[in-house]
Amino acid sequence: MSQAVVKLEEGVVPTKDTHLKLAGVVSIPPIAIGAWQWGDKRVWNWTPEAEKDAKEAFNKAFELGIPFYDTAEVYGEGESEREIGRFRKDYSQEDQDRMVIATKFFPYDSRTQFPDVLLSALKDSLSRLGIFKADLYQIHAAIHPVEIEVVADALADAVEAGLVKTVGVSNYSQEEIERMYRALHKRGVPLASNQVCFSLIRTLPEKSGLIKACHDLGIAILAYSRKEGKSIKHVNTHTNHTHPHFFFYIALGMGILTGKFGSKGPWPEGRKETFGSLDTDQLAKLLDVLKKLSQKYDRAESAIALNWCIVKGTIPLGGARTASHVQQNALALNFRLSPEDVAELDQYAFVGETSHWKHG
Repeated sequence: MSQAVVKLEEGVVPTKDTHLKLAGVVSIPPIAIGAWQWGDKRVWNWTPEAEKDAKEAFNKAFELGIPFYDTAEVYGEGESEREIGRFRKDYSQEDQDRMVIATKFFPYDSRTQFPDVLLSALKDSLSRLGIFKADLYQIHAAIHPVEIEVVADALADAVEAGLVKTVGVSNYSQEEIERMYRALHKRGVPLASNQVCFSLIRTLPEKSGLIKACHDLGIAILAYSRKEGKSIKHVNTHTNHTHPHFFFYIALGMGILTGKFGSKGPWPEGRKETFGSLDTDQLAKLLDVLKKLSQKYDRAESAIALNWCIVKGTIPLGGARTASHVQQNALALNFRLSPEDVAELDQYAFVGETSHWKHG
């Protein structure tokens, strides 16, 4: 097994060809496509007609050389996975082998019988995706009703069963990461990644030392940004258990870093509470810097925000409902913010905090 490559070296300009390597096994581009929108009715108001847009987004990512797709079993109650499975069928086996498919296990409180519940959920995901082995299988959050070591053994069983190439986690704190890392290490399985909420709107994973700690252990950081709120729930239709389904899925601060909204709105319904909690003076200064750098680098503000994530040593997840969204995300490549520009963005970035869902 080769060594993990979890971030770009200092000064390296990210391109579609500057690949990283999860756990020394799976080669990935420096940016990923978030597929939560595909099939989700509760938040994204998905309709069957929207599948055409999702397919075009999927195809555009492949065309641009960034075919790294991140989904989960709860996205659209499995519809996101099913769509990816349908989209893949149009490609040759050789092209399918170039795609990286990551999905996630949701730790419902009713799922206590490990490893059986995890292996069963994984096999269901593989069936929906139309693949025999996932490139990356992640635990969606550290809210599982059993100890981390029990979950680690189940993940190791999945690797040994040949169902996954690499395993990771999401929303884990540094202490939880270290426990998972040690438990997997005992089984001879590396921990490939930790997917955390990280953007200019929430820099806590860097401030707390979590990102560095993960890198020191050879663990890649996948960066997303999301909304938290009481109104968004996910119901497991098999058990009727209801759980928070809080993730708003892009590394662009829920869209506020795209330049589409001002520092004082008006903001979309569902995001008013989150945006309204931000200091408007600080946000105005941050957006001003993004606009200035947008002009300097001849890139959209969204590309500046995503490139900042890359320079910080993370792999940003860019949500993409359409092919144009993928194209916008791809503009984060082929340039690198200078240290001075990164420092100026840092000056006005927000720290954020932890929560029941976000431990890291």
